[in-house]
Order: sequence, then C-alpha cells, then structure tokens
Amino acid sequence: MNQIIETLASKVDEQEKLLQDLDEKVKAIPDNSGKIAEIWKGMHDTFTQLSLPKEEVVALTAALSQNIRIMKTPRTENLIHHHHLSKVIFIVIVLVIVVAVLSMGWYNAADNLKQYKEADTKYRFLKLQDNRSIQQLLTTTDSLYYRTPALRDSVLRQEQLKKDRLEMLRLATEQEQSARELRKKADERNR
Repeated sequence: MNQIIETLASKVDEQEKLLQDLDEKVKAIPDNSGKIAEIWKGMHDTFTQLSLPKEEVVALTAALSQNIRIMKTPRTENLIHHHHLSKVIFIVIVLVIVVAVLSMGWYNAADNLKQYKEADTKYRFLKLQDNRSIQQLLTTTDSLYYRTPALRDSVLRQEQLKKDRLEMLRLATEQEQSARELRKKADERNR
C-alpha cells in the first residue's frame, strides 16, 4: 500500500510542478485587460455611431412589411378593350358611299338628258311634217305652254288622275272576276 501512496504522492508532486510552471507562464503574460476594456468601449462607441437611426429603421421595416403584404396578394387587372373601326376603313366606306351616290346622280342625269333629246327629236320630227293639223296642234300646245307656266303641273295632275282611274278599273275588273267565281262556286254547291 505504500507503493500506491508513493505513486499517488509522486503524481500529486508532478501536478503541483505543472501548476507552478503554468502559474509562472501566466505571470509572464502581461496584463492587458485594461487595454481590452478600452478597445471594447471604443468598439461599442463606434458601433453606436455607425448604427442606423431607430426611427428610419422602423419606417423602413413598416414599408417593407407593407410591400411584402402587397406582393402576396395577386394583382387584379381590369382591362377594358375598346374596339374601334380604323379611321382609314371609315373614310373608305364614306368615300365608297359618296362615289355610289355620285354615280347614281350621274347616271340619272345622263338618262334625263337622253329623254330630253328623245323628246326634242320627236317634237322636231312632228314639226317637220307637212300635216296642217299636227302643225296647228303643236302651235297651240307651244302657245299654251308659254301662256300658262303651270301647264306642267296641270299635265302631271291629269296623268295621275288617269293612272288612278286605270288602277280603279283594274281593281273593279278583278273584283268582278272574283265575284263571278264566287257565284259559280255558290251555284255548284246549290245543285
């Protein structure tokens, strides 16, 4: 047992020697704790000076939160489509209509001119005839036309009356025909 105690004692002595060596090494290290405290204080002051202002950070945080909330909600697009007929197409349509109207007017003017030429030719033909009764009728008609400016209206009215009479006669004939047919049918049923 002595041996164990001696072994333990030698071990304890070795540990003490190591602790003394370590203590000497620690004492050899200069005490810089004051410098470290000063450096720490300087770093703290520098950090305080360089840090962002609190109000601006709070405002930035609020703006970022609002932007994040806006970005999370899907954007709804209200597109309104306006369909317009191109001005060029509109102008082309108007020009086509104008050309059509002018063409119709031109055609009607040419047709009227043709009718006037025909009437003039017929009148001149009748004037060239040697028949006295035709000559007298033409002279009377010419003098009536020059004396009565409303002759044209009178002739148009008489033509319309004649046309109306012919239409009434046609209707009367049709009604008489249908009345005959109805009488025939009635006679056939009575038999």
